[in-house]
Amino acid sequence: MVDLPHRFVPTTSKFVSPVRIVTQCGHGCRIVSVAFSPCSRFFASADEDGWVRIWSIETLDILGIYLLDFECDKLIWDATDAVVCQGQNAERRIEFMELEESAAKCGTDSDASGNVIRLLGAPEFEHEGDILKILYGGDVFEHQIPGLFQVEMDPCERYIVALSPQAASVFSVFDGSLIMEQKASDNHRWCAAHIYWRGDFFTILEDDGAIWQGYPANQKIECVLKGNAPVTAWDLSGKSLIIFGDCRGNLTIFDLEQRTLCLRTPRRPRDFCAVYPSPEKDGFVALRTESATAFFSHSQEILSAAPLPGSVRASCAGTLFSEVIAACSDGFIYRLKLDENAISKICTFDRPVDVMASSSNCLLVHYEDGGLAINSGKTLELLDWHVDGCKALAVSENGKSFACLLSDHIEIFDRTGKTDIRRIEIQDAVQIAFGKDKTANQLLAFMKDLRVISIDVRTGECSELNRLDLEHGRIISVAPAAKSYVFVLAASEHGQLVVLKVGLNSAKSSQVLRIFAVGTQIWGAASNEQSVCLRNDASCLRIISGLKAFSIDDWSRSEPLALF
Repeated sequence: MVDLPHRFVPTTSKFVSPVRIVTQCGHGCRIVSVAFSPCSRFFASADEDGWVRIWSIETLDILGIYLLDFECDKLIWDATDAVVCQGQNAERRIEFMELEESAAKCGTDSDASGNVIRLLGAPEFEHEGDILKILYGGDVFEHQIPGLFQVEMDPCERYIVALSPQAASVFSVFDGSLIMEQKASDNHRWCAAHIYWRGDFFTILEDDGAIWQGYPANQKIECVLKGNAPVTAWDLSGKSLIIFGDCRGNLTIFDLEQRTLCLRTPRRPRDFCAVYPSPEKDGFVALRTESATAFFSHSQEILSAAPLPGSVRASCAGTLFSEVIAACSDGFIYRLKLDENAISKICTFDRPVDVMASSSNCLLVHYEDGGLAINSGKTLELLDWHVDGCKALAVSENGKSFACLLSDHIEIFDRTGKTDIRRIEIQDAVQIAFGKDKTANQLLAFMKDLRVISIDVRTGECSELNRLDLEHGRIISVAPAAKSYVFVLAASEHGQLVVLKVGLNSAKSSQVLRIFAVGTQIWGAASNEQSVCLRNDASCLRIISGLKAFSIDDWSRSEPLALF
């Protein structure tokens, strides 16, 4: 599987932070919220992993990618130059200073239909529980609709749309009569309804992504777009557009006036099952389901992807700068030395493996059933301990101590004395690591909010050292490095993979490498903010600086990229 080039091509272009390389693709997991800007020229989308994307309706370009450190439940536009991301116990405001001109333009184009002065005697409605009351000229028309959850009135005050999970009903405001009714399809339900801003027609969205349009004037309703995936988030407030996201991470934009599909994103290809910082060089090791590759910062070299004998079940970083260890579906654990393009069997395993860790003297394996085993010759020797729910493992350099990270604590074991050394209560840790200090007296815990906690193995004392040099991000993996530091691989808020060097004593960190990746493909890298290296076949991509997009479809090896 040779799908990556051998070398990057350096350019003299200035690396303007935050620059990122993006393709027009959906999210990698379920979308939880979408929202139009007030002028309907931009929209935002968020997924359950905390990724937020800002889009342009006019060009359908992704204008920004951001990573939250909490789970977003709702997106709210504040004017046109900011999006507020809300979670259960957190909130973050993302501002776009570059959109001042667009905001001014939106102000002149915006629809003022919301500023309505109602006349005396105008039709009104009341909605309480399953009861809908229509009030007009002193008359009250009452309807009971089981499961009623949304009611909207035509801006011209001619009809009312009432929506329940199983039926969309349209009533006349003059006499309260039922004009038309549409049942939801078998095994489906209605999600939301919205009346077009002039009132000529209304739109209803079904839970499978199907869009229906109804015309009360001629009592006609029809499906204008068939659904293809369960809908998880939607916004029907655009003047003539509807947008929704589904459980697969795709986004759909439909033009109601033209009855055309503006955008339906393909799912972002995600086949990385593990990624590791290189433990001795400033580099990057990527492990996919069926192959592995490595990038070296100093030589700007990317190795050909090495195929594996079977799909990966579990993996960990090796001890050399291009080494990775993987448990494959054929029942063997392999050591891949990517710089030598070599693969060798370490041992066999006879039950499902879910977590692994290694040092120069030890390979530790955690089974899905809670068992722990250590490599001894060509087989795995089962240990006496049983740990359920292990999230991560760490092994000391001398192989005598190891630690298991669970949801609310860390358990540290002495392999030689066959005893439990410590149980450390800790919340929200995502990775742990020993340094290459042979005394193994210090364990680092890396927290979800990017703090680093030092744990004294002898006493169990915990102390907060520092925070990783990343404003927002998500820790992916940790690899012990030479001397007194470790490498941490994190996903930045702008969609880049960042390698950080972290000192064991102070936890001070520095960014040594940024990798631009889309799905399984690596497109570029930067070792500092003054230079960026791109693949010479980087077509159909865009460089994004702030909220400005620059096409590089026509870029060639000899021409530098110009960022304005």
